[in-house]
Amino acid sequence: MSWEPLSRWLASGALTTAAGVMLLAAATPAAAAAPTTTTLYVSASTGSDSNACTAAAPCATIGHAVAQAAAGDTIMVAPGTYDEQVTITVPLTLEGSSGSIIDASGLTNGIIVRGSGAAGTVIDGLRVEGANQEGILLQGTSDVTVEHNIVTGNDAGMFSRSPTGECAPTGVVPGDCGEGIHLMSVTGSTISGNLVADNAGGILLTDELGPTAHNIIEDNYVVDNAWDCGITLASHSPRAMAGGKPDGATGGVYANQILNNESVDNGLADDAGAGILIAAAGPGGANYDNVVEGNSVSGNGNPGLTMHSHAPNQYLGGNTISGNYFNDDNTEGDATAHVSSTVGVLLWSAVVPIPGTTISGNYFSDLHYGIWTHNAVGSDVSGNSDGSGVAVGAAQG
Repeated sequence: MSWEPLSRWLASGALTTAAGVMLLAAATPAAAAAPTTTTLYVSASTGSDSNACTAAAPCATIGHAVAQAAAGDTIMVAPGTYDEQVTITVPLTLEGSSGSIIDASGLTNGIIVRGSGAAGTVIDGLRVEGANQEGILLQGTSDVTVEHNIVTGNDAGMFSRSPTGECAPTGVVPGDCGEGIHLMSVTGSTISGNLVADNAGGILLTDELGPTAHNIIEDNYVVDNAWDCGITLASHSPRAMAGGKPDGATGGVYANQILNNESVDNGLADDAGAGILIAAAGPGGANYDNVVEGNSVSGNGNPGLTMHSHAPNQYLGGNTISGNYFNDDNTEGDATAHVSSTVGVLLWSAVVPIPGTTISGNYFSDLHYGIWTHNAVGSDVSGNSDGSGVAVGAAQG
């Protein structure tokens, strides 16, 4: 039956008859049934992997529960220590409680969330420690939430006699083992409310396999990561500047928001890292249109907010640094920029000028330079405040 007579019958009131009700029911699609999800349970102390992973009969390992789970399921992890690496490739909620520890000593990672099929995964309330590389690695995925975790004591492989994988330096890219939490080619994800401490570095965003964009890094406490930066946005891809301009489809670190984090006492091992770093490594890197706002950054080895561009055919434009607090940063000196005095915000490029940075509404204290720039053009520097101990508000090198 065509829509024209159906609309005419509706107007005439014919569907008030029994036959009309039947016709309307036939013309209205049935509501799709909500997918069935399951909660699985894991207990290191009372579980067995021969169990059904129920509350009454929990599994013993997280990996076994993940293998039994379907998309959308929740895995509840009881207090206890789980000596394993957990790999997630479908969307799950992995939820710990106080005392739920993944000890990945001797293993590559603590938790890996990998691939587009894992989009929507949630990692909540776990302690992840001891991995040779990243504590938590998100790779080639999207819409992942990592919240309320403790990520500590990872990147152990950097002390190996023969570092491999993320621990091995590649050209100008340092061997940092991927730091505590690593977003590698990840979009639309949220890293929130985590304690990230005593790893080589804190939280790392890179673009080796494709763009890392539109992520939110907020309300994290990133402290005492001695060998690298607290929060790093680093474009490693040579494809991010395809055709000589930013190509957001192939690479780049862009449109991420770094909000209300505390980045304290990172990079103190001999000029090792900044509080927050925005950088590109080799030719072809692009790192742009990111927002760094409302963060408290203090006591870091390199400048509080550092932007470094090292090579031709790079783009670090349009980044915004606003409403942050910077105190006593660059305590180890920035050897790359040849600045030994303390600095809150430093912009430095060896070749291509850094264009269009907004530096506004920030507060600086106990620093020789509030802002120091070299080869930066078209910056909007306005409304910043210098507190006690600031000798020079803004300078160019």
